[in-house]
Amino acid sequence: MKTMEQLFQSAEILVNRLTRYIDEGILDFIEAEREVVQFVNRIGHLLVSEVVEGLREPCMENTMWVGAENRKAVYKKTAPLRFINRFGHEVTRDRRCYQVEGERGQYSPLDERLGLDKCGGYSPLMSFLLSLFGGSEPYARGARKFVEVCGFLVSATAVQKNTERTGMRLEHHPLKAIPEKKQSEACELMIVEVDGTMSPQIHQEEGMSGREGLKQPTEYKECNIISIEKRFLSGERDRWIGAQYGERKFFDLYAGHCGIKMGQLLAKEVVFIADGARHNWDIQAMTYPGSIGILDFYHVLEHLSEFCELFGNSQAGKQAYAKWRSMLYEGGILQVLVEMKHACETTVTDRHEAIGHINYFQKNKNKMQYDQYREKAYPIGSGLVEGNCKLVVNRRFKANGMRWKRADNEAVLEVRLAILNDTLPNYFKPQPRKFSLVSGF
Repeated sequence: MKTMEQLFQSAEILVNRLTRYIDEGILDFIEAEREVVQFVNRIGHLLVSEVVEGLREPCMENTMWVGAENRKAVYKKTAPLRFINRFGHEVTRDRRCYQVEGERGQYSPLDERLGLDKCGGYSPLMSFLLSLFGGSEPYARGARKFVEVCGFLVSATAVQKNTERTGMRLEHHPLKAIPEKKQSEACELMIVEVDGTMSPQIHQEEGMSGREGLKQPTEYKECNIISIEKRFLSGERDRWIGAQYGERKFFDLYAGHCGIKMGQLLAKEVVFIADGARHNWDIQAMTYPGSIGILDFYHVLEHLSEFCELFGNSQAGKQAYAKWRSMLYEGGILQVLVEMKHACETTVTDRHEAIGHINYFQKNKNKMQYDQYREKAYPIGSGLVEGNCKLVVNRRFKANGMRWKRADNEAVLEVRLAILNDTLPNYFKPQPRKFSLVSGF
């Protein structure tokens, strides 16, 4: 390795050369910065290599007990540790490897101390960055952005494999995924919003894989999303986003666990917001009993607009919509219902469809007290969760021509949620198992 003095000399030479080239118009400042980044990456690699080489082995014993289950681990060999670091170079050194009773593969105490056991050939920071880009952008675009930010090449395949590997190992169950401290934090108001959207997945036939599997038709699978926001007396807010593919009946339990782990039992008030789908209100009744149900105001306006489009006179329909919208906002649902029923008898062109909309308002009128909700500073529209459908699923999984295998789709969804909930960095923190010596050895 170069000495620090040599590195500083190299840096001085680089600075002088870049300064001259910019002055002479040979180089622009963007290219100069890129050369500096490449130089910094080389120095960073050398420093990281030196750090890793200087680390002590956590254990030099040939036999020990590992983990909470006290499994016996026996030394097998000294093997090379290799990984790509944050600066784009490979780091290597030898470390001790063990065979743990009942486990496949090799166990290295040094790997676990560094967190490298989670990262599939990358350093924790490098793996985090790849997952961050892969969970936020299509893989090819994510790789290009990674290059611009970090200053060295990675492939779209590297971004993809790392992101999917990380997602498959992230904890999905909210009782484990949501940080423990959130459950014990009391709040003035908890706002729960649920919604769903569809995502394209490749139809999977049992026993079919490889290129043949990729030729199968696209089918759309439902992804249900829950957003929970806690509001505190201090004015601070804390938010959690959860999502799950699969049948709605499984989402019910998931949504309930999210509320419990977020501190539902210590919330002074709970507000539940959703559109008119019956199943949403089944979730409220089963998992958020006693909460204040609010029908999404913007979903109500969609029904109101469709009703007013049934007017024989379009101008009269627009006027009625503007009037009734204002009345609903001010809590006048009962009067709106009276006037809609009158219009159904005298004005609309399709009475059967109009009655369907009226029934919607009649059934949900107790969830439309928007004047009272606004007076108490409750939200009246689920714009947050509607936006989350786009943010969590649509922007990442529904680009033109995009199709997903189910397992890959679900893995990347976990990474995306971890990014949005700011929990992704926690996954890469080392969690080495404790070990103890085996008596008699």
